[in-house]
Amino acid sequence: MLVNYLMLPLIESICWEDIEKLNLPYELNEIVEQGFVELHGCFFSKKLFSYCNSVTPDVFEDEIAFECFVNSIHIEDYVNEKYLQYSIVFCNAIIKKWNENYGNCLSVIVSLDDETLLPTIKFHLKRKGVSWLDEDNLDSSIQAVLVTTNEINKNRL
Repeated sequence: MLVNYLMLPLIESICWEDIEKLNLPYELNEIVEQGFVELHGCFFSKKLFSYCNSVTPDVFEDEIAFECFVNSIHIEDYVNEKYLQYSIVFCNAIIKKWNENYGNCLSVIVSLDDETLLPTIKFHLKRKGVSWLDEDNLDSSIQAVLVTTNEINKNRL
């Protein structure tokens, strides 16, 4: 798990016992439970892809850009409290679902708006030599950022 200097204190201040008690709302759980679909060498959430199935890969720079466009949620569209905590629960659920079906890694990114601190979650297939963000230079971001291929928990800090 990689975090920048803006995300680290936010992650460290989380009450992890509270996270264990949170259940995803129906709409977020549907995104997880419907699983994934492969198309044009890209992997998408079936549920999220159903909202933008008219989008074609030729308008994107690469596969990761296409995946991150489709596989993107604003957590405040689904919950009205504990935004970062629900983001972690969702990330862990989507990673767990991915790992049940695929051997390669799913890269999950949580970024917080620099003004509202509301989380956006994006995910894409981890590919050698390319990424959505410059993972070696996360501290240059004006947003709090977390990138992981593993479930997020207090033992990984």
